[in-house]
Order: sequence, then structure tokens, then C-alpha cells
Amino acid sequence: MSMLGFPAGDSKGGGVLGTKLSVSALATIAAVVVFLIIIMVSLFGSAEDGEPKTVMRIEHGEATGASPAAVAPIPAGEMLTAENGAVISDPALIEASSDGPLPIIGADGRKPMDVYARVFDRNDPRPKIAIVVGGLGLGEAVTQAAIDRLPPGVTLAFTPYGSSLQGLVSTARAKGHEVLIELPMEPYDYPNNDPGQNTLLTGSLAAENPARLHWLMSRVTGYAGFVNSQGAKYLSSTADMKWTLGEAKKRGLYFVDNGQAEQSVARETAAAEGAGFVRGDVQIDHNPTRDAIERECAALEALAKQRGIAVGMAAAFPVTIDRVSAWALSLEQKGIALAPVSALIDVRPVVAPAPAVSILPTAPEPAFGPEHP
Repeated sequence: MSMLGFPAGDSKGGGVLGTKLSVSALATIAAVVVFLIIIMVSLFGSAEDGEPKTVMRIEHGEATGASPAAVAPIPAGEMLTAENGAVISDPALIEASSDGPLPIIGADGRKPMDVYARVFDRNDPRPKIAIVVGGLGLGEAVTQAAIDRLPPGVTLAFTPYGSSLQGLVSTARAKGHEVLIELPMEPYDYPNNDPGQNTLLTGSLAAENPARLHWLMSRVTGYAGFVNSQGAKYLSSTADMKWTLGEAKKRGLYFVDNGQAEQSVARETAAAEGAGFVRGDVQIDHNPTRDAIERECAALEALAKQRGIAVGMAAAFPVTIDRVSAWALSLEQKGIALAPVSALIDVRPVVAPAPAVSILPTAPEPAFGPEHP
């Protein structure tokens, strides 16, 4: 009777000789495997030879009064800083809550919008363009592509609904990006059009907003401000925007109006409240095709040269990441500075009128990013 994998035949002469043959066969197989591994490593390198690692360091700092039940992204009392100097998380700027860590102004007066801002020379005399790419955090592949491929000067906005948000936000900060958290706000056709869990609401339902905002803020640490996700109805409510911008100011954050709601009162309310504010000028991928994106980028350049500053909003479509990556790197040669959003806080445009740009419809309202729950 023959065994599977071996020829049938006379079993005489087995014994020691058979054992030696088996050992010899195993040794030959092992040698072949080792040889193949050597070839593969020489051709393709090892896993350690891939992308450069992002190195972080932990610095000891003063912890805030933390509740034992609080969820903290890093050990209490330790500040997480990237090798490039970007602060990823500072416990002195964290208030512990039952939902998780909330941003606060530090006891020494430091604000998250300053500590988590990308370094930029505000005295740079050149026209300035800020780009916000949003909708990140749900699709890990496209999020990682945005983090890796977009220049560090591009600001990244994350949805509060991703499952691995803190790791992605920390990686974005380590790569040099300034980070925003998206706040889902009520559109006119809510709830048929639902921006997501814990959407901020108007009218009688606004009583729920403090708890909703706490949940939204507690998803991650390391962001410098908010940006609205939808919210045409919410942005038109002076009372609700006054409360929201007051909360942002109280916690040392700025607010970005993505520019899609024509009846938004955010700018006037922010000025009255003394809150840090920026409004988007151009949705550069309203039509997510290469030619259309390049036309909107050209319009953004013209606007920046005319007014001194311009803010472009975009979603994390693959074509957007591709075109914005190439275009943003060309701005230096054109005499235009790519700036983080924080650099444009409280900077007023020199000239009010703007060249013709895309005006987005408000009903039904488009999502800010390519993926939403």
C-alpha cells in the first residue's frame, strides 16, 4: 500500500536508508525555500525598507483634572509630538468627559487652534490660498492617500464617524497637515436628508445640541477647528450659530463655513461673537473631473490675486487628490502661498467682489465629502 505523495513499490531497504532519504529531502526543500527568500529580498527589499516611518515622541506635560471614567487618547500627563514638531495631542488642552476628550483652552491661555495649527509665516506678503479636503475618515484607503499625497499645507477635514479616526488624525498631524472635525448640521430637507449621527438641529430640538456637540467633539483630539457638513438650515439660524460659534470660541477653536449655504449668517455672527472664522470661496470639485477641477483651481488663483486670500473646498475623490496634489505644488512658482486655514483667521479680503466661481445648490444639499453614513 502506498502513502499519498510517495510511489508504491517494495518497502524493503527502508529503515535507516529511508530515514536518511527523508532527512535529505527535507534539507533540500529548506535550502530551496531559503534561496527563494534571498532572491525576493534582494529584488524587492524587506518590509522595513518601505515608506519612511513617522516618528513620534512623548513629552511630559501637566495633566488636566481627568475623570477615571474618561476616555483619553494618550496617557494622562504626556504630550504626543511628531518628529516634525507638530503637536498631536496635548493633555493640557483636554477636558475629560463621559463621552471622551473635549478640547479646551489651557490654563496658560494656549488654544487648540494655535497649538494644533500648521506653522506658517503670517507676514508672508504673497497672495494666500487655503485648501480644505473633507469627507475623510470613513474610507481608510482614500484617507491615507489624501494624507500621504496632498502637500502638508493642505488642511484635512475628518468626519466624526470613522472607526480608526484617532490613528488617522494623528498620522495626518505627523505628516504636517492641519486638521478639522466636521460638524453635521441640519439641512432644509432633514430628516429625509440626514447628515449623520448627532446632527446639530434647529428650533425646539436645539435643546439636544449641547450633548450632540460633546459627542462630536470627543471623537478625536488634535484638531484646530470645525467645518460644517451640510447645514443650510442651521447656518441660516442666527440663534443656533451664535451658540455654536460661542462654543467654538470658548474652547479655543475656529469655524469654517464651507460656503455652500447662500443664506448662511455665520460670517456676521462670528464677527459679532469675536470667534475665529473663515468661509470657503470655491468648491473646486463640484464637477469631479480633471478639466473642471483645473478650471476651478485657476479661478481660485485669480481670486487670491484679486483679494489677497482665497479658500478652496474639496472632497476626497481620487481625481481631486490627484489634481490638487499637482496643482498645489505649482503655486510657489506662481508667487502664491499655500496656507493652512488657521493663517487666514481674521484676515479680511482686500477687495470684496470675486470672479465667477461655482455656486452649489442648497436643495437638495450635496455632501461635503464622498462618503457619509
